[in-house]
Amino acid sequence: MPCTRFSMRLLTAGLLASTLLVSASPAYLLDRQLHLEPRQANDTATPTTDAAGAFPTDVGYLGTTKPGAAPFLVVNDRIPGSRGNSPVETRWNTTGPSDPSFDIFKNVGNESPYFSTPLFASFQEKAAVLPETCTVSQVHLLHRHGARYPTSSTTEGAPLFGATIANASKADAFNATGPLSFLNDWQYQLGAELLVPLGAQQLFDSGVHAYYRYGRLYNATTQPHKPVVRTTSESRMLDSARYFSLGFWGWDAPNLINLEVVLEAGEGLAPGAFNNTLAPYDTCNNSDTITVGDTYLRPVWDEIYLANATKRLQPYVDGLNLTTDLVYGMQSLCAYETVTLGYSDFCLLFTQQEWEGYEYDLDLQFQGDYGMMSPTGRAQGIGYVQELLARLTNTTLAAGNLNVTTQNTTLDFDPARFPIDQPLYFDFTHDDVIVSVLAALNYQQVVGDFLDPTKPDPNRTFRLSHITPFAARLFFEVVDCTGGSGSGSGSVEAGRYIRTVLNDAVVPLDDNQGCQPNDHGLCKLDDFVRYQQQNAEKAANFDKACFGVNGTDFTITGPVRNGTVY
Repeated sequence: MPCTRFSMRLLTAGLLASTLLVSASPAYLLDRQLHLEPRQANDTATPTTDAAGAFPTDVGYLGTTKPGAAPFLVVNDRIPGSRGNSPVETRWNTTGPSDPSFDIFKNVGNESPYFSTPLFASFQEKAAVLPETCTVSQVHLLHRHGARYPTSSTTEGAPLFGATIANASKADAFNATGPLSFLNDWQYQLGAELLVPLGAQQLFDSGVHAYYRYGRLYNATTQPHKPVVRTTSESRMLDSARYFSLGFWGWDAPNLINLEVVLEAGEGLAPGAFNNTLAPYDTCNNSDTITVGDTYLRPVWDEIYLANATKRLQPYVDGLNLTTDLVYGMQSLCAYETVTLGYSDFCLLFTQQEWEGYEYDLDLQFQGDYGMMSPTGRAQGIGYVQELLARLTNTTLAAGNLNVTTQNTTLDFDPARFPIDQPLYFDFTHDDVIVSVLAALNYQQVVGDFLDPTKPDPNRTFRLSHITPFAARLFFEVVDCTGGSGSGSGSVEAGRYIRTVLNDAVVPLDDNQGCQPNDHGLCKLDDFVRYQQQNAEKAANFDKACFGVNGTDFTITGPVRNGTVY
């Protein structure tokens, strides 16, 4: 029997279904104090209630979604021994289940289940702990959705392979043997674009993690209004925001926050009709037509890294001509079947080098379409950067005070929907947007690598699995320091600073962000803001990058190096 919409599932035996995050009935609110008290022990006030419908969650486009088959690991998991606490089977590796020397699932780019990034590992020894004279007063979070089904596109990756096998298996000539013999009975069982159970767990866990890290910053007694939490309207983002909020605020979350759902353009809606900094590609026309990663980079690399695999696997299947696109789809199925069904026979078909090649394919795609090698990379991220600067400086985005790029001004000009006085800002978005925001902020230390489509640099920093795995999180912390002497983790000069934490790693800020490098990853907030105000919009070159004509206003025949056009 097909599974129902995942948003109707229970996250754990002790949690309410996510439908409780849509409405808060009087009967439900009777339980408020029971569940709120442990997290609001000092709060005796009831948060103010907004007018009915002021923050509707059903605003329109949910994406091109489709449910998939339910998992059945009790029967399908064929690896002996225990998975421990893991709900999905990730013990596959290129040398056999008993040898964990290479972890496939930390090498599948943006399809990797969440793990703490190893970026800047040596720096973390000093930077992970704040100086004793410092505290955090404000947090800005840009969060990717959790693990999901593949997209609805049937032209590439997992869906392409599924559709191809469905057609080929109808012919009498189709037969698979050896390591591919499972294809004789295999069927494509994945849905499209919905958050899956593992993704919900990732976001719930992230909310709990954020609560333990920043929980004291929330107190309804001292805040002038309920926090506004923003998300796009696509189902996986909306549900991600709900599960994170469940983890952070508990199951009384609907009564404690205002969930702002920003409509994302999509099928049946006018292209580019809805500005949205959390889905900026919809209002940057050239992002859909000048795709450096997909057009100029991936085709070169795929023919190189998949040549051996295609040649090796072809003898095991009759009635189907394996192409690099199909073999790429088989790799994609390992990643997606694992996070959705819990198990995939595709995982052991490839060598470590081929998995590293798969990740590099995704690195090329994202760096070329959304990052520093994309002519629209900075432009796609600049809208969120403008919002971040407004929040950091407590500056309203009133009419005449903003060079509009990808903002929804109807919402951003409304102080109830775009407040600038919150200690906690939580926004939910896509993986590509996080890359574009890092580019717009000129985080060269994270996204600055120029990638050669013929040969990966094993020492590169730009690895999607480290930057935007499923449930990736990018924090900007405002840090207040009193100065004076300190011991242990040390002390810094009195003042207000900003610190960036990407997937649990403190990012070493430097002069590319207007900062003086130090052992703590702290940058004077005024210096950071001044640099971004002077450089970010200019460097993004939004109007020309997004709406200029290729061949007239500029000429793009391959990758750029600084995330924009001139």
